[in-house]
Amino acid sequence: MYRGSLVNIRHQSIHDMSKLAEFMCTPRYIETHVYDDPRFAYKEGLEKKFKERMEKHDHNELHMVIETVDSKVIGAIGIDGNFWKNGLTWMYSYIGDVEYLEGGYHEEAIELMLEFLFTEGNARKIKVNIPSNDQYGLSAYMTKGFTTEVVFMEDVLCHGKYIDTYDMCIFKDEYMKTYKLQKMGQ
Repeated sequence: MYRGSLVNIRHQSIHDMSKLAEFMCTPRYIETHVYDDPRFAYKEGLEKKFKERMEKHDHNELHMVIETVDSKVIGAIGIDGNFWKNGLTWMYSYIGDVEYLEGGYHEEAIELMLEFLFTEGNARKIKVNIPSNDQYGLSAYMTKGFTTEVVFMEDVLCHGKYIDTYDMCIFKDEYMKTYKLQKMGQ
């Protein structure tokens, strides 16, 4: 478990699947996760997927929950692609409980994950893909130092209209410089 002042991130358990399924069935999640396959949005499907991941022991994936300091699950964060040779990792995150969209919860979860991936995971570059209609996600990643690498114009269909998606990234050197400066300022 990685602890912050607002949130903790910890490995997902089978007991988290019903709460994550609840989040994945909300209109906000469906609208802002344009690549997701809805077949795992139900508790049973997520439980099955969780068990398959546990049996597979895939070192290219890491799935965690974001919870408040009083242990309320409010979202998920992790990596779903890791290319060890190149030091490149694909990250994802979301806040499913709309009460926690503002207030720095998402930003702190991202910071905890970055610290882990850059210091213990030996990542060199972390990438995310965010649709243009996820303003909370875009803002959270930009606040933590991610910059836009590529804009895919009219990339995905959402409510009958094609919207852009952004490939964003952060490099270890940039993060460590900023992180050390922040720590020195405290």
